[in-house]
Amino acid sequence: MNGAAAPEAAALAAGSAPATDQPLELSIRLGRQLEEAGVPYCHWKSTMAIERSISGQNDVDLLVEATQARRFTELLSGLGFVRAYRSGQEVPGIESFYGFDAEADRLVHVHAHYKLVVGDDRTKNYRLPIEGSYIGSARPGTVFRLPAAEFEYVALVIRLVLKYCTWDEIGWRALRGQRARPKGSERAEFADLSARADPGRVQSVLEECLPSLEPRLFSDCLEALSAEASVGSRVMAARRLEIALQPYARRSRRADRALRIGRRIALALNRRRHRASRGRLVTGGTIIGIIGGDGAGKSTALAVLESWLGSEFDVRLVHLGRPPWSATTYAVRAGLKGADLVARLLARAIPVAPVQRMSRRVSAFRPLVWLVCVARDRSLAYRRAHRFALGGGVVLCDRYPHPQLVSMDVPRIATMPGAKSETRIVKKMVVLEKRYHRAILPPDLLVVLRVDPKIAAARKTDENPESVQRRGAEIWNVDWAGLGVDVVDAGQSQDAVALELKALVWSALG
Repeated sequence: MNGAAAPEAAALAAGSAPATDQPLELSIRLGRQLEEAGVPYCHWKSTMAIERSISGQNDVDLLVEATQARRFTELLSGLGFVRAYRSGQEVPGIESFYGFDAEADRLVHVHAHYKLVVGDDRTKNYRLPIEGSYIGSARPGTVFRLPAAEFEYVALVIRLVLKYCTWDEIGWRALRGQRARPKGSERAEFADLSARADPGRVQSVLEECLPSLEPRLFSDCLEALSAEASVGSRVMAARRLEIALQPYARRSRRADRALRIGRRIALALNRRRHRASRGRLVTGGTIIGIIGGDGAGKSTALAVLESWLGSEFDVRLVHLGRPPWSATTYAVRAGLKGADLVARLLARAIPVAPVQRMSRRVSAFRPLVWLVCVARDRSLAYRRAHRFALGGGVVLCDRYPHPQLVSMDVPRIATMPGAKSETRIVKKMVVLEKRYHRAILPPDLLVVLRVDPKIAAARKTDENPESVQRRGAEIWNVDWAGLGVDVVDAGQSQDAVALELKALVWSALG
């Protein structure tokens, strides 16, 4: 793989197969195991577009009986799903799980609802206490059980009014020159359910399951969703609906409104700073290291993984081979460069033995101090990466230090020509460099991209072939068996390498 092939990496990350509405094998297995385990559940919303959900193009929204939450999560774990959350957006009663269908090269996002929580997307303040009846109305579908149209219709009307008809949402959209109205897919879903839901049964659902929601109020909510509804009628319908649902709210109307406004502002600021919220792993994050010689395709591999995981998870790319310079490194290197320049000038101006020795000593010490700075910066980069991973993020490391390597990203001062003097300061630098490297613990997953040096040289046409082969031979000649690493044949096609890498990484996330 060529490290400069960014467009190819993006294509590989998105999956080589075109999107279709065919059910994924992972979705089929999930539906089958839910039936076999007898877990009461249903796919509770957007069933009009269920084909997109079971094919991995949309989220899978499952309403699961709360008493079966443990069995449900165990089942998902057995299928390779991992649990994640979005910082600041956690909602009690709702969990997110991600699975990877390796055959289709596609991620599957399952939203598990143990309580039917609805409302503004930023706060989800209201619970509809109809979970048992909702699940009880479900019938088998192509893959997942689907609820009766009447239940889905009632829930959809309530969801749309709470999302688009509050005065703060209408005002916020107006400030941005937009109208607060359902999206095209939501309007299509509303039209579909309006045609399928029996009015008499809708009335029964309201009377039996939501007695606080009077028929007149529900009728006003329907009118508020029409294109001809005035702003005043929409705001009034939303206000009355919030009051009616207050017995099932997590917080008061005033507190919920303040939280909605605050989160809108925070979201707008984050978008300006390009800081979109991504999922973090509940079990803690993961550090993944990639080792490979020149021409092995490290850059492309990391670009594939970053694009693939970054669509859903909080991912950070770290280069431990060339860590960013710290302020101390800038200062030390500038000082050394200045000292070296002064020493050379003095040696030319005063050609005596002591000055000459001083100049040579400064020149000899300079690369050794630089190596200490690199080791320190590498340790600091690892420390930041480790903290990020502890917060649930996924860290992808380019060039991870390993004791089997002798020239790449390892302590080197002891082998440098300038270290042969064995002076006290050199010995301290050797100890210090090794101490910084000892602070870098093994990653959760270390992948070695192994490729024949001759193939690597043929790929890296912009560099000296002998140099490329020499650096690649260090990886190629190591016997990696029993060293706790996963070796990938980087001589395969790009598709094959990408898919093998994804499978390895996904196993590490669990």
